[in-house]
Amino acid sequence: MRFLRSFVIGILCFFPGTIIGYIGWLATGSVEDNYSFQVVFFCNIIPFGTMIIGFLWAWATGAEYSVTMSSEIRGEI
Repeated sequence: MRFLRSFVIGILCFFPGTIIGYIGWLATGSVEDNYSFQVVFFCNIIPFGTMIIGFLWAWATGAEYSVTMSSEIRGEI
């Protein structure tokens, strides 16, 4: 459950990352060359970076959804 929750939140973080990247791309002059640093950074790295950050944030805050074995299942008393 923790992984699925983190995965979904990470995927949903793509949309705000895309908006932030678009605003950054517009602010740097809207270069249309696909190989320029501005296009690669704002249109690729920012959206995927926000997905990774969203996944890591959701994983760190999802401890209550983690599955841990109790001592009874492991055979300890």
